[in-house]
Amino acid sequence: MSQPQLFSLPQLEETPIHRLCIHIGGLVRTIDIQSIMYLQSEVNYTRFFAKDGKTYLEAKTLKHFDKVLEDTEFIRIHKSYLVNRNCIVSMTSDFVLLKNGVQLPVSRRKGRALKRNRNVVSLFSKLRERRTWY
Repeated sequence: MSQPQLFSLPQLEETPIHRLCIHIGGLVRTIDIQSIMYLQSEVNYTRFFAKDGKTYLEAKTLKHFDKVLEDTEFIRIHKSYLVNRNCIVSMTSDFVLLKNGVQLPVSRRKGRALKRNRNVVSLFSKLRERRTWY
């Protein structure tokens, strides 16, 4: 009997994430990640805050969504918050101000890491150009 030939599978290209599947009203729905302003941890749940003012509660941790949204516009500013970079108006060493007027805390450790993070450097330079960095 001959040995079966082994072949390698082609590498799958990683496509950027544009939508998330979450439970809304007992049904699984997709939500565009650009419509999300920020995510907040609530123990083993995550609350989504959308640009249209709606909120959604998902039975997964913020750590899970941090991994899922790792290569997107979302940045971790605190152990309890994941924020869409496009919704940030200004940043201080203690707070992030969002377009809807909500102020979210920035942890000391995350604040230092954000300044060193290459992905956020462009955000800081844009904020300095607009003179909103304090």
